[in-house]
Amino acid sequence: MGKVALFVPCYMAALRPEDGRHARRVLERLGDEVSTIVGPCCGQPAFNSGYRSEARSVGRVLLRAARGHEAIVIPSGSCTSMVQHYLPGLWAGPRGESIKRMSDRFIEFGAYVAAHPNVAELALRLPGAVAYHDSCHGRRELGLTEGAVDLLEQIEGLDVRRLAYEAECCGFGGAFTLKEPEVSVAMAEAKLADVASRGVRVLVSGDLSCLAHLEATARATEQPLETWTLAELLDRALA
Repeated sequence: MGKVALFVPCYMAALRPEDGRHARRVLERLGDEVSTIVGPCCGQPAFNSGYRSEARSVGRVLLRAARGHEAIVIPSGSCTSMVQHYLPGLWAGPRGESIKRMSDRFIEFGAYVAAHPNVAELALRLPGAVAYHDSCHGRRELGLTEGAVDLLEQIEGLDVRRLAYEAECCGFGGAFTLKEPEVSVAMAEAKLADVASRGVRVLVSGDLSCLAHLEATARATEQPLETWTLAELLDRALA
């Protein structure tokens, strides 16, 4: 049995806290002893808007909460990328090096599950068909796509359908959706058309931020769509 901390990102805690519970149940079924960090922000919204000092202050809260944990699992590729790749650069010199060593303890949820020695013992089973969307951060900065798809394809009865334009952004991009709403919605509509062309009504992603944007656009355009985080899908497959 391993000991891990589950970091539930601020937007997940606010929008769909049940996804944090899905992730926790999966980790516990793997045999891990799980503690939970809920509430802190990784600092990405401030960082992406150019507020480095504010991002550092917010990130410091998360890092303090993570002290004493050897592995911190994040059910978000976007937040994981922020912590691993950008947060250490907000400090100079030895302090930045220390932050980098700590940031290396953070790992994205799907990658953690896929590499876990007990993953085969989960005996995952879930009949049905889903499409998979990976976030830009997950695909380009963390290289998560193939590992996540491989994990999904281990689920008995699940038909995983790859998108034709899977590398294209969903249009969310954090503050981008506020600064360029027309472009953001157009990109979401293109992604939803790709999903519809796969003949599925369930879209799975490792990032709730992408799913929330696509779900809102689908609702506005009256496209039937269910959105599941990877954690929810795995939790469903445990039953």
